[in-house]
Amino acid sequence: MKYIVLLMTIVLTALTVQAQQQPNYLFYQQNMSILNPAYSGSQGEYLAMNYSTAWSGVANAPRSTTMVYNTGIRNNASWGFSFLSDRVYIENQGIVSVDYSYQVQLGEATYLHLGIKGGALYNALDIEGLNRITNEPNAALSAVNNYMNPLLGVGAYLQSEHVFFGISAPSVLNTKRFKEVNGIAVTATDRPNFYMTTGASFDLSTQIQFEPSLIYRFVSGAPNLVTAFANINFNNQVTVGTGISNNNYIAGLILFTGLERLDIGYGYEMGQRGSSVALRSNSHELMIKYKLD
Repeated sequence: MKYIVLLMTIVLTALTVQAQQQPNYLFYQQNMSILNPAYSGSQGEYLAMNYSTAWSGVANAPRSTTMVYNTGIRNNASWGFSFLSDRVYIENQGIVSVDYSYQVQLGEATYLHLGIKGGALYNALDIEGLNRITNEPNAALSAVNNYMNPLLGVGAYLQSEHVFFGISAPSVLNTKRFKEVNGIAVTATDRPNFYMTTGASFDLSTQIQFEPSLIYRFVSGAPNLVTAFANINFNNQVTVGTGISNNNYIAGLILFTGLERLDIGYGYEMGQRGSSVALRSNSHELMIKYKLD
């Protein structure tokens, strides 16, 4: 009972804070530590890298790079390192954090992982990269500066042999900034995200599994995002799947897991025809994971 109370406390904490958007991932399960510190250690020791580009063919379009390192579980505890760089035009924002997770066994093959994330959230703006009509001094631009703020996140991850469920807030700090230069006031707020992830595995045969999953993101001041995936795993060698989001995007992915230590995945996302999506250009995502144990 005390673990259920703790789990609900994390949910309520995440729901009562505001959120700042983070990038979306097709391979979110391989990048789960970015979203949920409790995931650290649940899949053993590994190093993973992910690179995605959105709106292919558009100059200075969004591009995201992540790197995750997780240790294995020792004495029911594990830790990890997470790095995220999310670039859009002249802005580069991201996080650098250390994750800690503690495992509690609830059943023969059921485990609850409770995690905490600590680090820094940064934002860098290349004002010189702006395409300006004139080079005349602009007081509004001089009020815009790079910054770095502390980051504190929490999460819970429930895992059994065929089902997983996670809830998290990668940063629970609602940080506000204010600056006034030459009578011009600039304000900004860093607001954390709330994530819910869940998935299952069903045996279709001795060598084929159906693996549906879902990721939900809540961000104050922005539309909620829900992406559902339907994957087919062939003998733990190759996984192919498709995903659909409530923002009128559909995706396809392929993941090779048959190599001894290396997993390689590629994903492709596009806006649906006839939708109201402003930019329907293609997006690409590449994931590499190296298993260390």
